[in-house]
Amino acid sequence: MSEDEIVHLWNLPANNVCLKLPKEIQKSMTDNALSIVSSPKHLSKILNINRTTFYDFKNSRFDSVSLNFLQKLSSFLERYDFAEFSLSNLEKKVELIKTKWTGKAIFQPKFPMNFNEKEGAQIISAFLFDGGIVHDLRPFYTNNNEFLISRVIKNVSTVVGHTEFNKRTDDENIRVEFPKILGHILVDGLGMIPGSKVIRNTPIPSFILHSKLSIIRVFLQQAFDDEGSVHLGRSGRSVQLSQHNSKTEPPVRLLQLKELVEKFNIPVNGPHGPVKAHKTKKGYISYGWVIQISNLSDIYNFAKKINFGLPNKRNKLRELLDSYVLPSRFKKGTIKNKILGVCEELNEENKDITIKNISFKLNKHESWVAEVMRDLVEEGKLGVSQEKSPNHVFRGGFSEKEFQLLITQRNL
Repeated sequence: MSEDEIVHLWNLPANNVCLKLPKEIQKSMTDNALSIVSSPKHLSKILNINRTTFYDFKNSRFDSVSLNFLQKLSSFLERYDFAEFSLSNLEKKVELIKTKWTGKAIFQPKFPMNFNEKEGAQIISAFLFDGGIVHDLRPFYTNNNEFLISRVIKNVSTVVGHTEFNKRTDDENIRVEFPKILGHILVDGLGMIPGSKVIRNTPIPSFILHSKLSIIRVFLQQAFDDEGSVHLGRSGRSVQLSQHNSKTEPPVRLLQLKELVEKFNIPVNGPHGPVKAHKTKKGYISYGWVIQISNLSDIYNFAKKINFGLPNKRNKLRELLDSYVLPSRFKKGTIKNKILGVCEELNEENKDITIKNISFKLNKHESWVAEVMRDLVEEGKLGVSQEKSPNHVFRGGFSEKEFQLLITQRNL
C-alpha cells in the first residue's frame, strides 16, 4: 500500500509543531541521554539545544515541547541503541499535538493516521467540497445540515484523534473551524492544497483516485451529499454535481469525479459549461461547470452503487426513480405475459423469482424488468414473498425482492 495516505509524526514541519509525551517517557529519555554524556551542558551542545528546554522537557514543566527538539533527542538516543525512543515508537504515545506555542490541540493523536479508510475518504471529500483549508492552514466545513456537520466532526475524531474546534451559525449555515494543526496534517502530511479551491483549481489526492471501490464510494457519497442535486424538472431528470473554476475550463476535481463515478460503470455526461459566471465576495469571477447522470438505467445504477448518504437527497432520488412512467410499448400486455412466463419457468426450476433472475433470462437490464414488475404487483398478478425494504411496504423500487406468482398465464 502506498504511503501517500499515511501521516506520520515526522511528516509534519518540526519547527511549527509542538507535542506532549507522558511524563515518565520524557524523564526516561533525558535520564538515558545523560547516561551517555558527561553533563546536560555537553548534551545541549551536541544537540544544539537550549539547556533550559532540556530541563523543561525532563521535568514536564510545560504542556508541550517542539517536534524539532524531540527529533534531535530521539535521533541521538537511537544512535546509542535506544530503539524504544525512535519516532516510530514515540508517535504512538503522544498525548497531544498542536501548532507551536499557541492554538487548539488534537488529544491522543492516532499516529500513524490512515486516510485510506472510509472515514478518512469522507474527511478529504468534505474539505474538498463544502469545506476548505484557508491560506493559513485552518480547515473548515460549512453546511446547513446538522447530520453532515456531525459526521465530519466524528470522522475527524476517528481518524486523527479528539480535535478541538469552533462551531458557529452564519446565514443559516453551520460553520465548523478546526485548528491549524489539522491543516498541517492535511497539507504537509497528505499534500492537500490550501487556499481557495476555485482559484487554486484544487485536485483530488492521487491515492483516492487509485483506491479500492469501497473507499471511492464513500468519497463520492460525501461529494454528492455536499454538492450534488436531484433534478425532476420538465427539461429532464438527472443527478447533477457542479463546481466552479476561476478559469473558463472545467475544474480538475470535477473531471476526476467523473472518472471516479465511471469506475462503477456509470456513464457521466459533461462537464458542461461554463453554465454561469458568479462574482465572489472578493470580487473575482468564477465559472460553473456541471456533470450529469441522466437516463433511467444509469440513475438506477448510481442509486444502487453509490447513492446519497443524506436522507432527504436519498428520498428525492427515490422520487426521481419512481417518477418514470412505464413506456407505452410495455402496456400492451405482451411483455407482461412474457415476464409471467419466465416466472413460471423459475418456479419449475425451483429458483427464486427475482428481478435479477428474470433480467438474466430475458437478457434485459434490471431497471427495465423492475418497471414491468411494479405493474404486475399492482395488478395483483405477482406478490412480494420476501420484502427487503425496511418499512416492509412494496414501493416499486429496485432493491432485491423475491416474488410469488398469484396468477399463471393459463388463468389470464
